[in-house]
Amino acid sequence: MKKAFVSVLAIAAALVAGLTIAQLGGRNSLTDGPRSPGEHGPFSATDFDRNGEVTRAEIDKFIVMGPERGVGMVAYFAKFDANDDQILDKAEVDTVKPEFAFDGSDANADGILTLEEVTAYANERLYRQMGLGAFFDLIDTNSDGIVSAEEIEPAHVSGQLPRG
Repeated sequence: MKKAFVSVLAIAAALVAGLTIAQLGGRNSLTDGPRSPGEHGPFSATDFDRNGEVTRAEIDKFIVMGPERGVGMVAYFAKFDANDDQILDKAEVDTVKPEFAFDGSDANADGILTLEEVTAYANERLYRQMGLGAFFDLIDTNSDGIVSAEEIEPAHVSGQLPRG
């Protein structure tokens, strides 16, 4: 009983110090980044029926689940930068919904996001820059409303969609 109480006190002290439960478990989402949804990045996560293709309806559903996916990370950053200083301080970071919107962006692990950090992170993936709807349209080369394996592979080869 005493050991459990000490553990609770340690967790409470860490929380008061500004740490999150995720950080206590060894994962800091702002620095560690999102877990890979699969080989085809967001298209792996978006293929809800697991048939190897992503429809426009599936990508739209995925965007609704995380609104930052529709506009790109830099544009989404601006929504939370209340004082337009190109920095999301702790208070501003705490207002971000969904809370995973900027996972992986905090390059220096200080818990504060700068526009420079978010831009650098977004530049690693084209879909983070332009939003998934526009990216879907780019990858859907035959404009049939379905991104097939035949359309995803050239996106990998061209570097538009890194694997994993």
